[in-house]
Amino acid sequence: MNPTMYESTTKQKRYIAHYSIFWLWLISISAQAQLPTPVNPTSGAPSGNYLAFMQGWSGDAIDYIALVISGAGFLWVGWILLSKFNEARSSNDPDWGSVGLTAVIAGVLLAIVSFFLNEAVGII
Repeated sequence: MNPTMYESTTKQKRYIAHYSIFWLWLISISAQAQLPTPVNPTSGAPSGNYLAFMQGWSGDAIDYIALVISGAGFLWVGWILLSKFNEARSSNDPDWGSVGLTAVIAGVLLAIVSFFLNEAVGII
């Protein structure tokens, strides 16, 4: 093997390695420049006030948690009503009064829970 040939391929590999590292460095700089800016919470925190920013986002998180609780309650009541309806439909002596009573009680409870969650969100 020719020693000059080995020497030139080593230099070429080194050049390619340095060239690729340089381009990776440039790409990483441009990627860092495109980071998104944080979105202000709905309460509108002033610029640079991180305590107000975090308090605003914790208030928004409480709103979302209340929404999840309310949605889970509606799903749970819907599941109970469907199972009660199927139970009354499949029995030989259907008791449709219990289905109606369950629907009324569940509706009242959902209204009460939604009211209290709305009041609790307004406190924070």
